Amino acid sequence: METTQEVQEVLDKLKNTISTDKDFAETFTAAIIAKHNAETAAAAAAAAVSVAASAPSATAVGPASVETNHFNEHQQQSEHDQLQRIAEQHQAEIEKGKQQLQEQLDQLGRQPKEESAHDPSIIQTTENQDEHHQQVLQHIATAAAAAEASTLATVPITIPPPAPTPIAKPAPGSEEWHKMRRDNHKEVERRRRETINEGINDLAKMIPNCDKNKGSILRQAVKYIQTLITDSERFAGSEEQLASARFEVEKYKLEKGVAEATHQSLSLQHEQLKREYDELRKKMDDLEEHASKKQRTE
Repeated sequence: METTQEVQEVLDKLKNTISTDKDFAETFTAAIIAKHNAETAAAAAAAAVSVAASAPSATAVGPASVETNHFNEHQQQSEHDQLQRIAEQHQAEIEKGKQQLQEQLDQLGRQPKEESAHDPSIIQTTENQDEHHQQVLQHIATAAAAAEASTLATVPITIPPPAPTPIAKPAPGSEEWHKMRRDNHKEVERRRRETINEGINDLAKMIPNCDKNKGSILRQAVKYIQTLITDSERFAGSEEQLASARFEVEKYKLEKGVAEATHQSLSLQHEQLKREYDELRKKMDDLEEHASKKQRTE
């Protein structure tokens, strides 16, 4: 009995201490809310600066290239992820604060816990905390929506064309089937005539002094082609004769070169023989003159 009274007295003292200190739970919750307010203001300022920095560049550049659009999209996605992480951190810190508050209340005992559950100040503080949490989430959602809208504004949206619906083929032998065959035959015939007309017009452009009649164009084209073939054959024969004449000329040039070399060699030999003849003639004259002088002296 005495132990129960002592425990009750300790609990009363703790209750009075919490009341005189202006509610420990309220003070703790207010500190958490102030911290959240500071972090939320910093995150909102960073997001506003990022959006303000990206908006002028998007309006000034105009239609950007695909690489710039991808870069802007990646940047906006990074900002969105950063805001999401901030929201998750706020949520985790709020849950942590609630858990710590619950632990503090559990330490005070069952009776202070029941009294504090009905305490208007704690209920009001919890409601303020939830309202602040909702404001933070709404601000983050607004910033994320603005970032996503700016990303969609900078990235060109290409809508694929609708797939063509298959056309049902008519039954064989029906009127629509015969009509489709006639239309196909007319289309093939029209393309064939267009091809023939284009070929005749091209022939008329290549043939000199050609008539406008298609039959005359074809006859003159045949004659012109035959003339070209005859001239080509004649020119081919002329080229062969020219090549043969060039070969003969080259042959004569070679023979001429050989003859000139032979003539030059013979000329050198003639000069050598002439010099030798002159020397021998001179020696003979000297000998005859010496012999005649010897006879006269005798």
